Amino acid sequence: MEEYFSMNSPKFDAIEVSHILLDDEGKAKEMISYLRDDPDAFAEMAREHSIADTKDSGGVIGKVLRGSLKPDIEAKIFNAAVGDLLGPFASLDRSCFEIFAVTAKYPAQLDEDVASEIKRLLREQWLMTRAQEHIIEAL
Repeated sequence: MEEYFSMNSPKFDAIEVSHILLDDEGKAKEMISYLRDDPDAFAEMAREHSIADTKDSGGVIGKVLRGSLKPDIEAKIFNAAVGDLLGPFASLDRSCFEIFAVTAKYPAQLDEDVASEIKRLLREQWLMTRAQEHIIEAL
């Protein structure tokens, strides 16, 4: 287990993020400009302007593991520092624009939760290997 963790530890990094989702690019650019001047207003601005279902909690998404976000956004967020604002990021159809705030970073640790996940991954890998060893023929 320790070997798997040491070889794959970045997979188990986590961050804590909040976001604001807006339906207009101009509003999103104006919002990020405002927030860069007053980052402490993030939760208030999320409650007032976001169209996401997290607006009532001030935009808090919470703890996010690698692999949970779109790859291009995830790379930027995981490389950001605590307190950084990122975005706005456009959806594929450009119907909405998202701003993120990184509120905490949790480097991977081999704790009980990660150990359980590694056991699950190793078991899954073992089962796939065993399944490939056998050929099932239909009669």
